[in-house]
Amino acid sequence: MSSENPNPARAAFRVTRVELGPDDLQSQVPLTAELHRFMPGPDRPDYALAVVKDHPIRFKTTQAVLVGAGVNVAAADPQLYTLHEDGTVDLQVWAVVVTPRVAGERLYQGMKDLAVGIAYVVDNTLMRDERLDFSKVFYAAVAVIEDATPGA
Repeated sequence: MSSENPNPARAAFRVTRVELGPDDLQSQVPLTAELHRFMPGPDRPDYALAVVKDHPIRFKTTQAVLVGAGVNVAAADPQLYTLHEDGTVDLQVWAVVVTPRVAGERLYQGMKDLAVGIAYVVDNTLMRDERLDFSKVFYAAVAVIEDATPGA
């Protein structure tokens, strides 16, 4: 599951608990995501882009919160992003970016209780980008994950 793995497509992890984050995320845990690939970001090289399995994460927020966090909401997929007249937003999240909370730690096969930061992908064009662009994600939570790779 480390970044040296040339074919991480089948690696998966499970979010087992949320330590800090939106209330609506805690009620959706546990959730499983399949590793899509690793990508560098502007501040570190070890971000993991993953696809949420089974059902999307549902996130209720406001457009002001997203814009204030630097998210380019104009690029959000209108099928997954609903802006209401009062400025509230319902977002369906099918992809996340995770990175270990402690620099130098990494995702690895057999991991348990690894603290990570989780960002929701708001602009799905990130899936084909080479580098993480913070304007395409919303940093949402600190959570704990474990390996959920089939057969691991």
